[in-house]
Amino acid sequence: MTHLDYLNQKYSIRKTAEEKNLFRSYIIDSLQKKGIEAKVERTKDGKNDNIVIGDPTTAKAVFTAHYDTPAQSIFPNIMMPKSRVIFYAYQFVPIIFLLIVSFGFAFLMGGLIIKDERVFYLSFLIAYYGIFFGIMRAFKNKNNFNDNTSGVATVLSIIDKLAPEEFNKVAFILFDNEEKGKKGSKAYFKDHKDEMLDKFLLNFDCVANGENVIFIAQKEAVNSDEYQKLQTSFKDVNGFALEFLTHKQADSNSDHKNFPKGVACVVCKRAKNGLLYTPYIHTKKDIVANNTNIEFLSKNTCIFIQKI
Repeated sequence: MTHLDYLNQKYSIRKTAEEKNLFRSYIIDSLQKKGIEAKVERTKDGKNDNIVIGDPTTAKAVFTAHYDTPAQSIFPNIMMPKSRVIFYAYQFVPIIFLLIVSFGFAFLMGGLIIKDERVFYLSFLIAYYGIFFGIMRAFKNKNNFNDNTSGVATVLSIIDKLAPEEFNKVAFILFDNEEKGKKGSKAYFKDHKDEMLDKFLLNFDCVANGENVIFIAQKEAVNSDEYQKLQTSFKDVNGFALEFLTHKQADSNSDHKNFPKGVACVVCKRAKNGLLYTPYIHTKKDIVANNTNIEFLSKNTCIFIQKI
């Protein structure tokens, strides 16, 4: 059974403290049985538990993914890396929905039933923040095949393919609390700033639904020797389309942003009009994830590791 399939069966939800702890224990135990150094490192602020595999501070390159899963939303978090205007415009849809529903509730309570201005404003605030919490925080998303079980599975698959001697030059981190504002990676960088300032880091987030593999590099990563070698490593496209872009050309709001030499790897579908997008994120429809993608990414990443 592949990592992707096993994780979706046994550890599909990783949102509460208990769910995260069970997942971390599984990862640490399974890696240590293989003789691979792995530990849970709590950040100095005491708020994040990152899974650290190997020694990122001395590695030539670090490979990452976030392991926490999101709350369920009625509005899918559609990633559109090359269409920033459309993406940011879409972010107003939930806000407009909240305003309309909250205003309607306030008008009903404070305008028609009780007819008191104070009740109107109070009803608006209760509805707005109640609905916001309900759709953004309260309910677990039961299906997280692509976000981000796919990224975790890619990291584990890379580890499986590495020769023992190659572990000396690479490391891996599974970050906590990406869904809460990239807090796990932000705190990790703060705790290890001197060592990670010039570290090449490749982050996998939502990589198993689509055929368009997009690499998006931070400014300091673009001209690095590692990035040039990464580009030459992905030659056997095997039905995938590749694009290597800078953050001026595209955007991906994930953990790599907290590292100066961070690079994002995302996979998108392409609409008939050419728009690149990743659907169903943060909804119960996030059930599409292809092992072919995981195999492609892990295989070619190992070629990159051989070159550095």
